[in-house]
Amino acid sequence: MADSRVFEDFDVGEQYETDGRTVTDSDIRLFIGATDATDPIHVDRDYAADHPLVDDVVAQGTLLLGIANGFLVEAVASDAALVMNYGHDEVRYLESVSPGETVRGEIEITDTERRTDEWGLVTARNELVTDGGKTAVVDVHTMLVATADNDAL
Repeated sequence: MADSRVFEDFDVGEQYETDGRTVTDSDIRLFIGATDATDPIHVDRDYAADHPLVDDVVAQGTLLLGIANGFLVEAVASDAALVMNYGHDEVRYLESVSPGETVRGEIEITDTERRTDEWGLVTARNELVTDGGKTAVVDVHTMLVATADNDAL
């Protein structure tokens, strides 16, 4: 943990862009296995073709939120000191994502707030962006991060 970033190391305005990840049919099926989210828009191509808002089956919004969260962990939280998820706010599902589409994370630190001598909140706007440049998911995500004064470090 000696090399971990503490709360004081985060600055409003920091930006990150992740590598892309292609969403697959397997992702959707495994998510169904974990959640039982079997709405036909996720598995039935005929149903999806007749749906007025999509052209193909689409990934579950919460699956996409999970992918976005993974990008946040990769880009920001993986080297933060004693980091914990504090919450998700203002989650919006703006565009559907079908199997075969690639998404990436665009992340910006939007707020920092010291809560105690040992803990602070770091908030990031996390956007999941499609390979076509459209924002599919927006998540304002807050993390609890240890300060330099945290006795556990």
